[in-house]
Amino acid sequence: MKTLMKNTLVLAMIFATLISNATELTSLNNEEDGKTTLVLENVSQGDMLLVKDAYGIILYREAILENGKYNKSFDLTTLPNGSYIFELDKKADIRVYPFTVNSKTVTFDKESLKVIYKPRIKTEDQMITVNTYNPTKSNYSINIYYDTENDSYEKIYSETVNDTSIIAKKYTLLKDRTGDYKIEITVNDRTFTSFSSL
Repeated sequence: MKTLMKNTLVLAMIFATLISNATELTSLNNEEDGKTTLVLENVSQGDMLLVKDAYGIILYREAILENGKYNKSFDLTTLPNGSYIFELDKKADIRVYPFTVNSKTVTFDKESLKVIYKPRIKTEDQMITVNTYNPTKSNYSINIYYDTENDSYEKIYSETVNDTSIIAKKYTLLKDRTGDYKIEITVNDRTFTSFSSL
């Protein structure tokens, strides 16, 4: 019983999203048989669940098929010793749940749980609008590319914004540059790419 109590770790957290104000209760339970049960509330069809190692290599990928509650058991004790993450890639954000495996013991790092908000990019009337938010101040790199031909993109604009948590910018494009655009925004070692036609 003492071992079971020692090996049982339950994490519960409530995230408030900026866009939908929905909450998500997450629990990660180490069971007596060594398996870990992951419970996610308020998932949406099309969300992607990943398990990644410390190098960002995807070890497991699953598309969420139904709206509502997700509940599944994983045997994480089969992983080599090291650091890993569960990553829930949602429409508006990415939720990261870190854990480590050491001698077949799985430990969750509740202090490092985080939400990464995706940039919102809108294109309309020769205008590209970029809105981003991160709870902590970060450095952003914004690059805009124009498709010259055959998916060969030419960089037409580049900007770095340092030490900020909110960006709200509009970029006006030349009227003779109708066609396809690629917008890349890099923040916290992640690059978000959007393709648009004007």
